[in-house]
Amino acid sequence: MKNNLLILAILIVLLAALLLIWNRDENLEDGIVIMQNDQELIISFPQIDKLQKHNFTTNRGDEFTGILLSEILENYDYNKLKLHSSDGGNLILNREDISNAYIIEMDDIDERSFRLIIPTDEFRQRWMKYIKSIELN
Repeated sequence: MKNNLLILAILIVLLAALLLIWNRDENLEDGIVIMQNDQELIISFPQIDKLQKHNFTTNRGDEFTGILLSEILENYDYNKLKLHSSDGGNLILNREDISNAYIIEMDDIDERSFRLIIPTDEFRQRWMKYIKSIELN
């Protein structure tokens, strides 16, 4: 009986440690991570909040307010980029696509998250939720 209690106590401690590590990694992402070559830079939520917001309408008539992706990335040199979402999705965009792509803040209760919208995509094929990082090439 004592062995079972000892094993159970060890398992509980290990589970608590894993939860602490997992939550710590989640909290490190307090913005959008920009990756270029071997460098990473986080554009924080306060920095994103300071960028100019634009009202735009999609081809389907939906109205949004967001930030042009090209304005977020104006200080970087790249030809294409790959967006990564927290739900495991990836999307590659060419430089031409970026000029008409917007980042909007999603209305999630639990945490701040961002969504990519390309207003000219009639069927929303290149829209992406929960953007966590952008890889520049």
